[in-house]
Amino acid sequence: MNNRPMRRFLILLVLIIFPLTNALAQPPRGKHSVTIDPGHGGGDLGVKISDMEHEKDITLAISSLMKKELDKSGNVWVQLTRTSDRDVSLSERKEIIKKMQSEVFVSIHVNAGFSKNSTGFEIYFPGFKGASSEQSGSKEILKDMARNKYLNDSVKFAQLIQKNMDKVFPRKSRGLRDSHVPALEGLSIPAVVVEIGFATNPVDRKKIVDANTQTAIARALCQSIRDFF
Repeated sequence: MNNRPMRRFLILLVLIIFPLTNALAQPPRGKHSVTIDPGHGGGDLGVKISDMEHEKDITLAISSLMKKELDKSGNVWVQLTRTSDRDVSLSERKEIIKKMQSEVFVSIHVNAGFSKNSTGFEIYFPGFKGASSEQSGSKEILKDMARNKYLNDSVKFAQLIQKNMDKVFPRKSRGLRDSHVPALEGLSIPAVVVEIGFATNPVDRKKIVDANTQTAIARALCQSIRDFF
């Protein structure tokens, strides 16, 4: 049996599909591009929440709710770094941000403490500590100006999240943290990591696994994105 017609068909199909796939990697004109990162995944379980759930499950649930909510906005285009329980390397997550031409990056995590008393949410943004303190020319000055712009925007974004998350966890904010976080290093856009609560705290843990609280967290983060834009 001659398989050449079938081979030609398959080659043609590949040539058609791949350009379409690449085109979808670009945000539609007129829409803000947002990347949401459900922390951990696959073999990387994250902290244990219960006998049935780990951090990776909670972060994916909240991130999926965020995408569903933001898709209703009409002017926001959302990409998740993972949509299922799979391993995603740090470099792969950053490559998604680059291909997406993302304007904002949010990474969702669950915290853990050394004692059961630790409670509340934390927000990390890229540290100013890494900014250059010495100028040697106009190019370096321009680089620092650009860097300070997205760092300042990250702080503004973090402040909006703090305000909206306080409605979910009243008076439980642990503040904004200026820190070198691997997930945020090398990004040239407003970016934050949100630790939504402590798995090691009985009260926080109960809220984290509650579907209504997950929806409230997702809505608070989505409102922060809308407020930022």
